[in-house]
Amino acid sequence: MTLQVLSPREASIFACVCDTVVAPEPALPPVRETDAVAFFDRWLALSPRLNRSGLRGLLYAAELAPRALGYRRRLRGLAEADRARVLGSLERAGQPRLLELVRLLKGVSCLSYYGDDAVMGRLGYDADANVRRGRALRAREGRP
Repeated sequence: MTLQVLSPREASIFACVCDTVVAPEPALPPVRETDAVAFFDRWLALSPRLNRSGLRGLLYAAELAPRALGYRRRLRGLAEADRARVLGSLERAGQPRLLELVRLLKGVSCLSYYGDDAVMGRLGYDADANVRRGRALRAREGRP
């Protein structure tokens, strides 16, 4: 995968965060088999520089957060259950700004993962079929 703005390290951190947030296996494909990281990279590439820098900084903060909570490893070095505990702890920390940042990271992770065509298909959503139905309806109704 060719990345436009994310470094390989940042891509790895995002994949770890995304995997922790969506916890897809065994019912859905693992993050590494989706375009979640590529989507996030494209989204960042199209974002204003300040937003891009802020989100990249948020990735590094997420990577280091376990150390601030007493864990001996960074986020990518933790087991899945410990990663989930870290995110849960951050959400319950009672800091409104911190809660907003965690929710932002979780939201971006869900958007990136669940936007993958294969994931949507496994959940029963067929975007192409919806487009065909919409075009057929517009044609029947004589709308452009």
